[in-house]
Amino acid sequence: MESSLLALVLPPLTLVPVMGLLSRAKSNNAVQAELRRKALHVSIGFMSLFLPLVLTETWLIIAACLLAFGWMLSVRHVAFIRSRFGRVLHDADRRSHGELYFTLSIGLLLFLATDEPLLYIAPILILSIADAVAALVGKAFPMGRLGGPARGKTLSGCAAFFLAAFVISVAAITAFLPIPLSAAISVAFIVASVTGALEAVSTRGLDNLTVPIGAYVVLSLFFQGV
Repeated sequence: MESSLLALVLPPLTLVPVMGLLSRAKSNNAVQAELRRKALHVSIGFMSLFLPLVLTETWLIIAACLLAFGWMLSVRHVAFIRSRFGRVLHDADRRSHGELYFTLSIGLLLFLATDEPLLYIAPILILSIADAVAALVGKAFPMGRLGGPARGKTLSGCAAFFLAAFVISVAAITAFLPIPLSAAISVAFIVASVTGALEAVSTRGLDNLTVPIGAYVVLSLFFQGV
């Protein structure tokens, strides 16, 4: 019982201080504000890589997800908490439910990718790193603004996402599966294309759900049972 409680307490002990520190950091322009948000994004992503080691039972995963949802909702709606921990997420000029989708995607992957490290780690890394790279490049070098479903995104940001997702996918596939590099490159190209398209058309933080689940689906179709 003590180990189970420790498993539930460890993620908040890591997440809450990071949110507090980043919420207190000053942002003088849009790039710095995006850098704060993506620093939290990457921190949550890397922390979640260790969750399968501690959340080893179904009830622990459900309890951890409920705690995370409760915390994120309180950060969103409780003024006292929002002012101290939520400024990194909820700027006045930004409407997004990304933190809720992020929590949901981690919970789904914990259930779906049981005993298959590739199917958990690769989607989480793509969500954490490729999304952050795309956002920062898009803010710093906003070239080729897109329209239609991808309105608000830039060609430079999408290209940065694709490249980062491709590199992550190749590295993850070759690390976990004994397959030829050429095959890994082919699958990584598909993963990067699918997740890049999903990232481009997902708005208000929905990419935090569509990107990792899209990566999971593509990888599972190719490598389930390999």
